[in-house]
Amino acid sequence: MNANALRPYKGFGNITLYETTGKSKYNAMQLAVSRRAVRGFGYSLAYTWSQTKDDGSTRLEILPNAYDDSGYYGISALDRPHVLITQASYRTPELRSAPGILRGVLGDWNIGGVFQAQSGVPFDVTTTVDVAGVGPGSGPQYYNLVGDPNTGRTDFNGTNEVWFNKDAFRIPTAGTYATTWERNLLRQPGFWDLHMSLRKSVRFGTQRAELRWDVFNVLNHPTLGNVSTNPTAADFGTITSKTGSRTMQIGLQYVF
Repeated sequence: MNANALRPYKGFGNITLYETTGKSKYNAMQLAVSRRAVRGFGYSLAYTWSQTKDDGSTRLEILPNAYDDSGYYGISALDRPHVLITQASYRTPELRSAPGILRGVLGDWNIGGVFQAQSGVPFDVTTTVDVAGVGPGSGPQYYNLVGDPNTGRTDFNGTNEVWFNKDAFRIPTAGTYATTWERNLLRQPGFWDLHMSLRKSVRFGTQRAELRWDVFNVLNHPTLGNVSTNPTAADFGTITSKTGSRTMQIGLQYVF
């Protein structure tokens, strides 16, 4: 499609057209298992395996090609294929009939943990440069897919990690739209984490003191930062940061 066909009315400025129609589809398998505390032990697990597709994940989304939206239906920006969250806790008996010292040392401990894992956010490789020559008002335009974006991945070496093959994408020829592309083809890194807490209660008649120790990211598992999605940036296709150091906090609470 040439530039004249993309902007046939040269005498007009920016023409804005709003349309509220759209379509979306959500399919999922949801699993939930739970057990109320019995003899101090309880747990719950919730897992969702899903797929969300649409042609507009926000209330206002500018189409890259206002003349043809047939290929824009695809993976939604809201799509998270795997979401898992589970928790478990155990509370030791209070040992009310035991001697005071033994009751104070061994009784009424509570240990709990929460594990969460989730798929990453989908994204596109686009440019804000008006390659097609549409003029003001055009949306981000896609790059052509010319190879396998999943080849050439590396592990994080302390500085960076290649997340996808940047050479799999090529800017369209001037005056044209991309013809080989797929909406939300790639994903940012997902994450998983484990948090735990240990609490100890000591009673003084009708009053009690509670000591709490919370540990976040118990396994000190790193979470990768977002990959650079700007095709004109030097670090395009790479991840240059990570977070997720183990942290702890201790608290004392007195209830009266």
